[in-house]
Amino acid sequence: MSNLGLGRAVTRATRSAMKQRRREATGDWRSRDRDSALTHHARGSTLNRKVFQVVAFAEAFTWAGLLVGMYFKHIAETSEVGVQIFGPLHGAMFLIYLLVAFTTKSVFGWSGKILVLALVAAVPPFMTVVFERWALARGLLGDTAPAEVPQEG
Repeated sequence: MSNLGLGRAVTRATRSAMKQRRREATGDWRSRDRDSALTHHARGSTLNRKVFQVVAFAEAFTWAGLLVGMYFKHIAETSEVGVQIFGPLHGAMFLIYLLVAFTTKSVFGWSGKILVLALVAAVPPFMTVVFERWALARGLLGDTAPAEVPQEG
């Protein structure tokens, strides 16, 4: 192996070792890849998980209201009030859900596939709640169990 090839191999090995060291779980936010103090602290709190859960439910609720409004407008042909009220509400909740999904991806380090799944879940009715339950069960919304406190003794 030439000196140039050996140098590249050493450089690659050094970068790999440095990257692995940064990935090791430590309490210091500065040691993680692409992690900020805000992201580190948000991951430790339940606020982001609660916001995601509330927004997912609200998006599904406004979907239900819009569907009921569409029934009264197009099937029963009685009133357009439901669509006039829940149409803009659902549109706003849809956009808020997308924003919260991107924020949650950043905080909890979701892969691109999980983010796409979260975004696609916003399209069919009520799937945001299904996705939220699925993500919660798999630990994608942070640790739901309280941390164990070591006992002195």
